[in-house]
Amino acid sequence: MKNKYIIIALLLSTVSIGYLFAEKETNIVPTLSKLLDPVGNTDNKKYYKRDSKIKFKSSEVLVKFRDTAGDSVKSYAVSSFNGKVLNDLGETGISQVELREGQTVEEAVAEYSTHPDVEYVQPNYIYHASTSPNDPIYNQLWGMNNTGQSVLTATYATNNPGTSTNDMRMESAWDVNTDCTNTVVAVVDSGVNYNHQDLSANMWSSGSCVSDKGVSLGSCSNGWDYADNDSNPMDLNGHGTHVAGTIGARGDNGTGVAGVCWTAKIMAVRVLDQSGSGDTATIIKGINFAVRNGAKILNLSLGGPDYDSAMRSAISNAGSKYDALFVVAAGNESNDLKSDNSYPCEYDEANILCVAALDQKFQLASFSNFDSSKKNVDIGAPGTNIRSSWAGAEATSSLAFASWSTINVDGTAWNWANCPPTVLYLSTSCSTAIIGSSNFGYASNTYSVVYAPISITSGAEAVTARMNLYLDTESGYDGINMYASTSSVPATIFSSPNKVGSLSGETNGSLIANFEVAAKNCVGSSTCYFGYEFVSDSSVNRAGVAITSFNLITLDNNDITQYNTINGTSMATPHVAGLATLLRSFNPKFTYADTITAIVAGGTATSSIQNITKYGKAANGNGAIRNLEAPKDLNVDVP
Repeated sequence: MKNKYIIIALLLSTVSIGYLFAEKETNIVPTLSKLLDPVGNTDNKKYYKRDSKIKFKSSEVLVKFRDTAGDSVKSYAVSSFNGKVLNDLGETGISQVELREGQTVEEAVAEYSTHPDVEYVQPNYIYHASTSPNDPIYNQLWGMNNTGQSVLTATYATNNPGTSTNDMRMESAWDVNTDCTNTVVAVVDSGVNYNHQDLSANMWSSGSCVSDKGVSLGSCSNGWDYADNDSNPMDLNGHGTHVAGTIGARGDNGTGVAGVCWTAKIMAVRVLDQSGSGDTATIIKGINFAVRNGAKILNLSLGGPDYDSAMRSAISNAGSKYDALFVVAAGNESNDLKSDNSYPCEYDEANILCVAALDQKFQLASFSNFDSSKKNVDIGAPGTNIRSSWAGAEATSSLAFASWSTINVDGTAWNWANCPPTVLYLSTSCSTAIIGSSNFGYASNTYSVVYAPISITSGAEAVTARMNLYLDTESGYDGINMYASTSSVPATIFSSPNKVGSLSGETNGSLIANFEVAAKNCVGSSTCYFGYEFVSDSSVNRAGVAITSFNLITLDNNDITQYNTINGTSMATPHVAGLATLLRSFNPKFTYADTITAIVAGGTATSSIQNITKYGKAANGNGAIRNLEAPKDLNVDVP
């Protein structure tokens, strides 16, 4: 979010109370009547009629008088509106006031706020025992409710266990609302396993959807796939399903986890392929599909370092024409965006909310980008050891590098060594390739290949090669090509139909971690032959390549019972996207600006990100759902 907002939030005791209040010379977004009557009820005496729980007392308000106002002034002010002071709440300067007969809370807020001795007015909220779901893995979801528990499947060791109450206070928010079905939320990602036991009931569908260009597509189930240009947005990666689960895994169903939204309409928009990559055109088409089909919240847990005018334009258009809010990831490079770049986080569009990742003690996660200029990264949210739904059952296969076969046609040959670690490399030595600073790591005109037969699960729907490597080659001229085949014949393995990826350039001693390519040719086979081909030209040599780990990952998405624990700003983002969906569904009159205001105003001040995010706050569900910006030109609808 790049617009300026005046934020007023108060914390009392151990309960975070968001105030709906009026104050002269401030501004309200949205109008007070929107919050008091979120379902368009014309009878102002019947608030929140779709929820049987009363949210505040209908015959009372709390009036905060200015510090200069004495008891006689307070009494006179209240009597001038034909009200009655019931109690003075100690040193707070707040009076509990009974309304005159027939007066609504909304009318009282409007009237009392005009008095010169009144600082603000708010409803007298009613609180209930916090609501928690019965899902068996819920006790591992520290982001929803942090009890200081250890996450048993942790993949991020720091601050596990964390600190109690360093969470999004979702149980108090759920006491107000758990239902997000009034608002469509789009997961613009690698797809979603829409058959997952915790997601199938919460997937979006339409009997009359349209394409990204507005052309009728007839009925659509679950979403759309722009990565493969078809109607099936099935996730072959896992990332999108994990994001979807945090937003809207079915809550209180006695199964798995619970999302921020217990019930939802999740639109799966597949724009990233099996390896988690996608291009500008594909993502823009996905955005356009989402907003044309009614999505008001779009989760983009993706990003890159390059400014992209086309994507920025698509996001801007979605905001101005469709009132769509984009919740985006800050990025996982540990960079300060004052000097480095991560987009779409850094676009100045008003309908973007950019999220950093926090750990279980509300410290900035070690991998999370931040912004010491306090311009672009807006807030923080839970992003480490996040347990959520997964696309299917995974199996990992590998083969020791000593067992790989090498064919050296010319120049420097592939080799392996315990460097440490044990690496597969093409260079004068493994350490030369890892350090990445030599101009003599490999010979000119090198052509050398290395390959291995790797046993895999034959019944999987996806096979992905995942590797860690160091690369130092002449960009665009020297590098490695990757191949995957079911044939054992080298000439067939290293033929163009089996090429699955390539890399060229310099990392200058930095590790490329978890690089993935899809090995589609191996799906359905019990053995996959994977190979690397190194090619160099006649000039400008570098240090070479060192592969420190290699695995083939198979995914069986017929197994709809899987969950996974992973880390990233990609995991922080859906916490906030889910909250935004919860807010807009609770109050369908909210615009994207109203939603951002509520999230920021209701956030928890967090010292670890105070000087490295725009607002220095962590997302707080309870604060957001009860919070509005203080009013300036109060706009009240009176029947």
